[in-house]
Amino acid sequence: MAKPRVVIITGLSGAGLSTAIHTLQDNGFYCIDNLPIELLWDTVALIDGAEITAERGYAFGMDIRNSQFAERFPKIKQELSNRVDLDVVFVRAEPSILEERFGTARRRHPLSRLASSLKDQILQEVELLAPVEKAADAILDTTHLKPQQLRQAIEQRYSQNGEPLRTLQLVLVSFGFKNSPLWPIEGLHDVRFLQNPFFDPKLKDKTGLDRDVQDYVMKSSDAQETYNKIRDLYRYSLPRYFAEGRHFLRVGIGCTGGQHRSVTFVEKLSRDLKENPINGVSVSVVHRDIRK
Repeated sequence: MAKPRVVIITGLSGAGLSTAIHTLQDNGFYCIDNLPIELLWDTVALIDGAEITAERGYAFGMDIRNSQFAERFPKIKQELSNRVDLDVVFVRAEPSILEERFGTARRRHPLSRLASSLKDQILQEVELLAPVEKAADAILDTTHLKPQQLRQAIEQRYSQNGEPLRTLQLVLVSFGFKNSPLWPIEGLHDVRFLQNPFFDPKLKDKTGLDRDVQDYVMKSSDAQETYNKIRDLYRYSLPRYFAEGRHFLRVGIGCTGGQHRSVTFVEKLSRDLKENPINGVSVSVVHRDIRK
């Protein structure tokens, strides 16, 4: 039986520990932030006993600021590796950058009781955590990283078999403007200017799920050109939304009643994106007003 996957995120205060642990939480890890090291073994026992289950693994955010525990951490890591598939990530940044971040956020440093100046507090933590940093499997230096870049580094480290850790869920929604606005939404396209099958007696009671309605909507050059521009827009922008760190994107295509033209466009766009998939993007469809 495979060992459970456990990630420990630790490091210097202000370097991005919360961003790292939240990234794993958003991507299917069972996360416990600020887990006291005294509770580590009890937590591992719960994992061994399947009392806690996780989709991708377990991640613990740990602030190891006790000097005795910091010195013992390499041995603790070795013992823990016998029970779980362990990966320790140490997040750090240059002291001058950490000093700037604490000054901007106006937060108190966790070691403020040990030194009077912020600079000395940061340097004490660097010295205190030196054994932990040395024992880490990976060191992420965020001195010159934006939070988005740190998230990307975490996602890249824990992707499996070349598959991205995160998925961008694209929801394509057809709707009718006459019923109600669509909100919230990240992208909106109005196709009411296209020829309307509603006024053809043979098609009025059908929907964009029917082939003859789709053929009717797409037979004009305006419809084909409009569709091609919408398709090309999302083939271009979806990889960039994914790279930016998005998890969810809702795109609406609307016509008057939400039964013919908008449904046709959503069905066609969904089919094209599934037949020629974009790495990391999943597509789902909602026809909001098709039965109204």
